[in-house]
Amino acid sequence: MEHPNWTLIIVFTAVGLAFAAGFVLFALWAIRDGQFKDVEGVKFRMLEDFNPKKGKREAQD
Repeated sequence: MEHPNWTLIIVFTAVGLAFAAGFVLFALWAIRDGQFKDVEGVKFRMLEDFNPKKGKREAQD
């Protein structure tokens, strides 16, 4: 039985930790930006883009 290739194990561990750290930073950024304050926030923010009263573009039918 061969010994495990430690270089490969270390590389995969480093890449996995980098992805995990990136996910945590992205989640913290989204939380700090208020993306998860309300459950249907995305829907209502999208509707605000089509509100002509605020000087934005009108809804396209």
